[in-house]
Amino acid sequence: MSVFDDLAAKLQQKYGPGAEGNKAAAQTLHLIQGLDNGLDGLVQKFERAGLKEQAQSWVAKGKNLPVTAAQLKAALGPELEAIARKADMTVDAAAAKIAAVMPEIVDKLTPDGVAPKVEELKHGIGRIVSRITGKGGPSQGGPSQGGPSQGTLS
Repeated sequence: MSVFDDLAAKLQQKYGPGAEGNKAAAQTLHLIQGLDNGLDGLVQKFERAGLKEQAQSWVAKGKNLPVTAAQLKAALGPELEAIARKADMTVDAAAAKIAAVMPEIVDKLTPDGVAPKVEELKHGIGRIVSRITGKGGPSQGGPSQGGPSQGTLS
């Protein structure tokens, strides 16, 4: 299973189909997909905003440091505003939702501490978004009988 299929399955298992968490994950993935330099570009944005330790923790093995909505807004600026408009939500709401999922998504996209090549990343993200939003692609897993779990992606 590729890193992309693995992440899609974990997001589906964690949130269930069509859930708000999957919408936030899809927004985060679209943000990463739209960057010219992929994950490396994303990490650079956080580093320039003074969040080098957080961004590098997501890529490296070990604990992922959290990021706040305010930190995310500072790092992403116009990109976040565009996502909020497209999702028909306030910048603050988009920042909060994306801040909650970004560390885990970046972590899962870099299992060996290395970002996928940009073209591979963009194609893979398209597959993930299709699966977690129910707009194509096979659905694997899903919520358990008790409903979606709220833990981390493992």
